[in-house]
Amino acid sequence: KFHFRQKRPKKPRSLRIYECHVGIATEKYEVGSYRNFADEVIPRIVRQGYNAIQVMAIMEHAYYASFGYQVTSFFAASSRSGTPDDLKYMIDVAHKHGIYVMLDVVHSHASKNVNDGLNQFDGTNAGFFHDGARGEHTLWDSRLFNYTEFEVMRFLISNLRWWHDEYQFDGYRFDGVSSMVRILDEN
Repeated sequence: KFHFRQKRPKKPRSLRIYECHVGIATEKYEVGSYRNFADEVIPRIVRQGYNAIQVMAIMEHAYYASFGYQVTSFFAASSRSGTPDDLKYMIDVAHKHGIYVMLDVVHSHASKNVNDGLNQFDGTNAGFFHDGARGEHTLWDSRLFNYTEFEVMRFLISNLRWWHDEYQFDGYRFDGVSSMVRILDEN
């Protein structure tokens, strides 16, 4: 189970990004694992000439059909694909092959679940999100963060820092930026 933390790859002249979802990156009829992805898929990505991967659905999410975009736990790696050490192993293998690893971040919205997510975490509708209709994203069936609240911004920024420090992700791709900008424009 012990693994070495690989050095980050040298900065490439240009990025060739392979977008991937560990859970569906298997030929078997099962949810793919971080270790399988590291050992079987990363070498194929390298052979195809990519030097970066954008990994989707890493943050824990209850509803698998959301493709990982209804996050319930922002500080937990999805347990469907393995343990936190398995994810670290995958990132180490990518770095060993000279691959940058970018995390697909969902900071535009969150699961509206009340039993396992942030929604009504403090007993109100507006702990992390806008209250009322402004806090609901009807197309995504999720809650919209209230970026005007200092603590919400601290939470989201600390989340990025944690994924960087704990797992050594090299960068981020932000999902739903247009939704984020729209919310900010309304303020």
